[in-house]
Amino acid sequence: MRSVVRGVAGMPYPAVRSGWVDGDVAAKSAEGPPRGFLGGLPGVVGPLLGASVLGALILHLLAGLMARLPASDALGALSVMVGMAVVLVTLLPFTLLSVRRAQRAWAAMQSGAQGGGQGSRRR
Repeated sequence: MRSVVRGVAGMPYPAVRSGWVDGDVAAKSAEGPPRGFLGGLPGVVGPLLGASVLGALILHLLAGLMARLPASDALGALSVMVGMAVVLVTLLPFTLLSVRRAQRAWAAMQSGAQGGGQGSRRR
């Protein structure tokens, strides 16, 4: 079975590791966050971009549903409000998680920049 999986379409696949964490990834995470201000910037920009896209999608969907609200009857208005609740319940947690991830990356970048700045003064 393993030889079949490795040889699909003539492309070799890397060996499957049994552990959850790769050795190289564990070594890099043990080193700490990247040094300098620009080293941690991609870790902040990615989640912020994701949060802004999700926020824009939420606003777009809510505005689209709100536009349908005045032209609908009582049952239609109820279904539009349920649709709005579904949009919020579905997308808002992911938006908040992206914001929290960006906040953690920003804090790690700030602590790395402060630690790097103090270390360079001591030398």
